[in-house]
Amino acid sequence: MIFTLAVLFGLTLTALVSQPKVEVKLKVFHAGSLTGFVEELGVLMKQKFGVKILNEPSGSVDAVRKVVDLNKEADLVMVADYRLIPNMMFPTGKASWCLVFASNEVVIVFSDKSRYADRIGRENWLKVLMKPDVRVGFSDPNRDPCGYRSLMVLGLTSLTYNTTEPLTMLKTHANVDYKLENGKIVLDVSDGINPDSKKIFVRAKSVDLLSLVESGVIDYAFEYKNVAVSHNLSCVELPEEVNLANPNLDKWYSNVAVKILGAGNQVQVLSASSIAYGLTVPTNSPNPEYAEELVELILSKEGKSLLASNGFKPLENPFVVGKPPIWLQIQS
Repeated sequence: MIFTLAVLFGLTLTALVSQPKVEVKLKVFHAGSLTGFVEELGVLMKQKFGVKILNEPSGSVDAVRKVVDLNKEADLVMVADYRLIPNMMFPTGKASWCLVFASNEVVIVFSDKSRYADRIGRENWLKVLMKPDVRVGFSDPNRDPCGYRSLMVLGLTSLTYNTTEPLTMLKTHANVDYKLENGKIVLDVSDGINPDSKKIFVRAKSVDLLSLVESGVIDYAFEYKNVAVSHNLSCVELPEEVNLANPNLDKWYSNVAVKILGAGNQVQVLSASSIAYGLTVPTNSPNPEYAEELVELILSKEGKSLLASNGFKPLENPFVVGKPPIWLQIQS
């Protein structure tokens, strides 16, 4: 079930949990795009509760698989696609709820070393990316949501502009198979992805591409807007028909899907939808009481201000998927 949060904590942040006698260390597995935000949360948690956050960034799929497949302990899991938590953690009993708290959008980042940097814009970005001498990067779709969202953006671009050029590029230079099923594009990377590192470059997580862009090794990379903002990189903002930013266009976005390899090496089919970040406290959290305080901090005015300053869009009405914990007071 999906519930809407009734924002009501306040007391717990300052009263229910006192400063620990021995320093508590909260381990947070999170999407790479959340790194700056989590680091700033760590400063606040230290100030308020004397608790230290040990942040461990990775692709979101990897973050979940650490708990599900490797049985690692974590106090909080934060992913760039909330669906990974109910799809991969609920069935294994590693989580029973997911809080959806922020949104984002896909952009194309570049530097002054990028080919055609002085010409690319919202109207011609596709034409520039398709040029034979332009090198393009995105993250591994089987490890990072920004990777499979990059494929979704290219699939939606094919439909929006009625061209197979982006799909042909993916097939030719990264061995990404695709099918057209009743007007719907299904891209398949469940057997892995094989970029030629001439036209297409792939890295484990999207932030790993930034140094390649800044050094001129690649010309353009698909990233989240908050990553471009936090690293002061130039970017092309894409039309909302393809940037996965508008929840009102979810029906349109769903015309593209990607098959990835999920937890337990099981193939998962993910339909494109607007970007929504999610988090949960795993059932094996060593410090659940302090993890709760961290979640409530994220939902406070202070936490939402941090999200905004890091380039995210905090949801006005965060909601819980699954069985909400008692301490997250909600109304159905």
